[in-house]
Order: sequence, then structure tokens, then C-alpha cells
Amino acid sequence: MHTLTRLALLATAALSLSACFNNDSPKEQSSLCIYNTDPQAERCKPGQMAWFRPEDGQQITEQAALSVAAAYCDFNHQVMHNRAGVLCVFTDQRLDSVK
Repeated sequence: MHTLTRLALLATAALSLSACFNNDSPKEQSSLCIYNTDPQAERCKPGQMAWFRPEDGQQITEQAALSVAAAYCDFNHQVMHNRAGVLCVFTDQRLDSVK
């Protein structure tokens, strides 16, 4: 039983320390890429927070929000959208599908 307790403590310690070695690259939080056209979106960098904001405060449809998210959002992170736009972590993995 004493050996089993030691193994359990060792396993718990190993799991706790594994969080210290997380290999996820940090996302760019210091700037926000704002765009409302495809050419403007191409200026955004992968991993950067990006906001699709329609011109002149227009509201977007649900279909437009889904189209923007499908083209530019990294679905490994949260995607927020409402009638004012779409906010997400930018990805360039699907830029070819937009052109």
C-alpha cells in the first residue's frame, strides 16, 4: 500500500508539472486587426485577434457572419459574432478558398 501511495503521488505531481510545459504558442493579444474586405483581411497575421467590422456601422446577416468565420477564424479558439461583426483569432489557412 505504501508503494501504491507513492506511485499515486508521483503521477499527480507529473500531471501537475505537465501544465508548466504547455507547447501552445501564445496568441497575439497586443493588437487587433480590423477589416471589412478580403484584401484588408490579408494584412492580418495568423494568431492575431481579428475583427470583421462592416463599413459605416452597417449590420451583418447571420450568413455573412458565418462566411467570415469560415474564411478567417481559427476554430481552435472562441469565435464571437453578433450583428456588429465577427471577432476571432485569425487564420490564413483558408485564404485560397476566399479568392
